[in-house]
Amino acid sequence: MEKQRYYVSVSTGMINKEPTLTDQLTIMATETERDNLQTLLDREKSVDDRTHARAPIPYKSADRDSATNQFNDSLMEVYRYIYQIGTVETRRHIEYMDILEELRTPDYHHQGYTRN
Repeated sequence: MEKQRYYVSVSTGMINKEPTLTDQLTIMATETERDNLQTLLDREKSVDDRTHARAPIPYKSADRDSATNQFNDSLMEVYRYIYQIGTVETRRHIEYMDILEELRTPDYHHQGYTRN
């Protein structure tokens, strides 16, 4: 299956064939990879909605909230997958963001990670 260029906005959860005005990361993906990423983005949006539902509760600390932990884990899963299928520029950007522990730790062993 041939890979195509897509533009991903993590903040909006959208994958487009053409660039838009939102923040974007560029990936080269098959239809299956694109669909897998969309599933991850949809899951992240669902978890994000749960953190918003918890936010107005003044006595509940976000640092001990399972919804916040799920959101963070879900978001990191999105960025890991984008890193795997991203262009060189996208990979550099994610490395610059310094959010993925496995990119900071040279002896990290995680299936699917190879640094080019």
